[in-house]
Amino acid sequence: MKKQRLGLRKIYHNLDKILLLLFLIFMVMEVIWIPLTSFGADWLLQQTGARYLSYSNLGQVFLSKPLITAAFIGLFLANLFLAYLQIGTIFIGIYLLLNPQTNSIRGFLGQIFTRLRVLVKNFRLSKAFFCLLYVGFLFPFLKGLLKIHYFKKILLPEFIQTYLLQQPLLALALLCLALLLFYLAVRWVYALPQLFFEEKRVGEALAYSWKKTSWKFWQTSWQLGWILLKSTIFFYFWGFLILLIQNIADDFPQAWSFFIALINFVLLKILDYQAMIYFMLLFIAFLTDSSLPDFQQKHRHRWVRVVILFLSFLFFGLEGLLYISQPAEKPPLLISHRGVSGENGVQNTIPALEKTARLKPDLVEMDVQETADKQFVMMHDANLKSLAGLDARPQDLTLADLTRLTLHENGHEAPLASLNAYLQRADQLGQKLLIEIKTSSKDSPDMMERFLKAYGPYIISRGHQMHSLDYKVVQSVRKYSSKIPVYFILPYNTIFPQTSATGYTMEYSSLDQNFMFKLWLQNKQAYAWTVNSQSAIRQSLLLGVNGIITDELSEVKEAIQEDQEDRDYSSILEKQLWYHVAIF
Repeated sequence: MKKQRLGLRKIYHNLDKILLLLFLIFMVMEVIWIPLTSFGADWLLQQTGARYLSYSNLGQVFLSKPLITAAFIGLFLANLFLAYLQIGTIFIGIYLLLNPQTNSIRGFLGQIFTRLRVLVKNFRLSKAFFCLLYVGFLFPFLKGLLKIHYFKKILLPEFIQTYLLQQPLLALALLCLALLLFYLAVRWVYALPQLFFEEKRVGEALAYSWKKTSWKFWQTSWQLGWILLKSTIFFYFWGFLILLIQNIADDFPQAWSFFIALINFVLLKILDYQAMIYFMLLFIAFLTDSSLPDFQQKHRHRWVRVVILFLSFLFFGLEGLLYISQPAEKPPLLISHRGVSGENGVQNTIPALEKTARLKPDLVEMDVQETADKQFVMMHDANLKSLAGLDARPQDLTLADLTRLTLHENGHEAPLASLNAYLQRADQLGQKLLIEIKTSSKDSPDMMERFLKAYGPYIISRGHQMHSLDYKVVQSVRKYSSKIPVYFILPYNTIFPQTSATGYTMEYSSLDQNFMFKLWLQNKQAYAWTVNSQSAIRQSLLLGVNGIITDELSEVKEAIQEDQEDRDYSSILEKQLWYHVAIF
């Protein structure tokens, strides 16, 4: 414990420089740069005439206007450069903290700017792309820890991960790729100080690191793992201590408990940054074989610490005031994914609907496709082979042919249902629906016009909702009637969409607070899919989504009830703590 106390004392004695480093980097990035570039990307998208950016319209957006495309490339390179500069500033700042000659604040700042000028002068795209590769793919823990906003968007959505892991060969390939990335992360770890401190080229830095880790792979892996473990313990220890204090304070009079909750919210935010600094101190000390010097804080520098602490408390305090003092939000809608819950039946079938309706979801999400005779049938997949054992598409068969098929899934079997039969049973059960329109190249040109003519009045009268991956469907519904809530499904959060949709059905792992804030400004809503794990549920509740689409209705329903019933300040802070853990 003596060594640990000494480490914390060293951090305290360097607190003024640490806080100044945090303030310079993250206040500028989060308050100025990220909102500015986000606005710029939104504006550029508007200039293309497109309302959104997704895999379905990438070619159309980036090939239609070369100048706008060039501007997008320029914005991407600018963000890549700033991300490289942000990482470099953190590495350089921490490295200077480890230098015993860097005692004064003025000297600390002077050396940072001097080294940054050299870093910019020797900048190469290859260095920025290596940082993108290392932080984004090889050692992805860093992109969350260092709060590199645009690097955090580098993720494989969970629905794709689930699909890959369900395919044995793809799962094996994914495992091999993960092991390869881990191996490269360890073998190339010493390239980072070579790039930032020695100004080496990428090839030279990689060769140096490869040689240094030769025959030391497992030793290096163990040391990196120990650093991660110590940093995790540091974060959890102080985080749970703050929660314990708040749990006691919740028994105080309301005014006092609120005031303490506000202070603890600020402390949690600062702890988040302090944990990052603690990890980086250990990480860079390991890479450079150095340690944090210990010297007493100069009295004349205390005012710097006070000013920075005041500004930090002010900034985080305003955020906490909004977060903590908000009234109990309206709970998110509970939505059954594909009409099932916990593998209680075959997706999109009437027997499954009957079982699922007993759990009283707010909406049952179901999938509709057109048939060869221009009718409508309940089916999610583009091919019938998985559920019916028939290698054909719904658009290849008539409604009569399709409804004679028996579907098999999760140990259950049920007849394939027509849309009419499904709607009739939902009506008898009093169950509201979220109707997803699945489109294909074989659909008739007037499919949506016929669908809305046949079912539009019924959907309005029963309070059903709609959503689709195809924006043309959203436009058709909006043109038909504003009384039908219609959501545009986006599998990934890129540039904020500017559409006429009521809101967006978003893959939950790509959602963030920036997206939710923009939704709030535009008075739009977000449904998160597919939310099945405890971490996904916590993240969705903390972000304040308007609906949760899930395969596990009972689990999510219980979590929503607990969230609504347990509104004391300690539970609110606990969600904030878990959110910061989840983003790593």
